[in-house]
Amino acid sequence: MQPVALNGLEVWGYVVETDEGMRVRFYVDDWQRIGLGQGQRVPVRVAGKDDVWLFVTGVVETPPIVWVTLARRVRAAG
Repeated sequence: MQPVALNGLEVWGYVVETDEGMRVRFYVDDWQRIGLGQGQRVPVRVAGKDDVWLFVTGVVETPPIVWVTLARRVRAAG
């Protein structure tokens, strides 16, 4: 686990970097405190790296954890 800042709020999470962006595992309480939703574009900072702007593209809640998928781009519908 490492510190992750989403939209200016820092929490501890487990980060998995992907080709499209990253997946982050948080505790549900932390995720609810951050208050973000699918489709939002937010600044993300992982320890030791610069901020990057990513879209929240997926949220899977399985209490007591939540997996959040963040991507550089959002695919268009259609």
